[in-house]
Amino acid sequence: MTISDEAAVIPEPLDDSTRITSEFGSPRKTIGLVLVAALGMYVMAMSMSTALSLRIASVAPDTKDVIYSRTVAIGALLMLVVIPLAGALSDRTTSRFGRRRPWIAGGLVVALVTALIAGISPNPIVIGASYVVLVTAMQSSFNAYAVIPVEAVPDAMRARVMGIMGLFGALAFSGGSYLTGALVGQPVLLMTAPVLLAVLTVAPLLALYRDPIKAKAEVPALDVKNLFGGLIVNPRKHPNFGWTWLARLLAGIAMASLFTYFIYYMIDVLQVPLPEVGAKAGLLTLISAPISVIFFTGSGWLSDKVGRRKPFVAVAAVLMAAALVLGASATSFVTFAIAWSIFAMGQAIYLTVDLALCASVLPNAKDAGKDMAVFGLALNIPNIIVPAVGPTVLALGGGQNYSLLWIAAAVLCLVGAGLMPLIRGVR
Repeated sequence: MTISDEAAVIPEPLDDSTRITSEFGSPRKTIGLVLVAALGMYVMAMSMSTALSLRIASVAPDTKDVIYSRTVAIGALLMLVVIPLAGALSDRTTSRFGRRRPWIAGGLVVALVTALIAGISPNPIVIGASYVVLVTAMQSSFNAYAVIPVEAVPDAMRARVMGIMGLFGALAFSGGSYLTGALVGQPVLLMTAPVLLAVLTVAPLLALYRDPIKAKAEVPALDVKNLFGGLIVNPRKHPNFGWTWLARLLAGIAMASLFTYFIYYMIDVLQVPLPEVGAKAGLLTLISAPISVIFFTGSGWLSDKVGRRKPFVAVAAVLMAAALVLGASATSFVTFAIAWSIFAMGQAIYLTVDLALCASVLPNAKDAGKDMAVFGLALNIPNIIVPAVGPTVLALGGGQNYSLLWIAAAVLCLVGAGLMPLIRGVR
């Protein structure tokens, strides 16, 4: 496929507001419902791994890093198949409740049940198994929800909406850290409260969003062989998709490297006691909240204004890499808080504009749910890679080698920034 061929597949975005309004209803109403839902959905998505780390640390303090790493890795491995499959099935759903609504609601129900099991059981194996199902159901629900602003919001407004959603995500991470820290002594609420909050805030969306009911002729055919074969997007046929996905994977490794181990970094290196670590995690996200406010909203608005995506994504990756290097050398909470804040700046820009970039390189609008789920895997796969290699890397040089892990992740993040010029036909 030539560059001109690729550009023909993905035309320059035009005013699509008329078509979207006709099919999905008022974009402003949709945006309002999406943002209300984001409050709880992001708290759930951003806090469950912290809840798991605290839950496992409380029942297996001596083997917490190994159990946690294996649990997260198995969950991410399962999601490699389940999430794009759920996205593809969502695209093909012809329910009278719409395409996305059944998957959002169903995923939350399963997540709530398994969260309850993880909170009740004192057995780390049962907790881990429950979490694997929980996180898979949760992510299936979240991905179905995340397709709505891609397909039901005009392109000219999309980056701003993604920016506000990302802002909510940053604030939700802060709130979720305080929530889980406060509930560490109440295991049932520790595991279920984030899911219950998501159920509460997503209810208006489920009730009021115009989720179009599709006839079988309007959706891709439900062919099992082609369905599984289509879960992978051919990067040679769609190079823009491939380069964007790879860059996102490398940035995801950077994010996973920091967020998977920052709790244990504070325990092992900064010597923060377990009862205080949730509050310290909340303090970190609270410190970075003003930065997130500025860069989530500002970068989305500016990206829409200038009509460019790639420069913002590249700068964001460089900022995250710099923060990881600084964090790798931190020996005090203050220094680590500075690194955390710089990382928050880069992540805010990245998660805002990169999602709009992903939406611009989708090969087929009919497969938006499946293809956005494939993009979601670029952030999920690092949750397999990092926990798989993390304990080995951390054990090098006498143990607790967070420096090596984070510097290696910084290098990969810089490589991802260097891939931006390879994405053609998108500014």
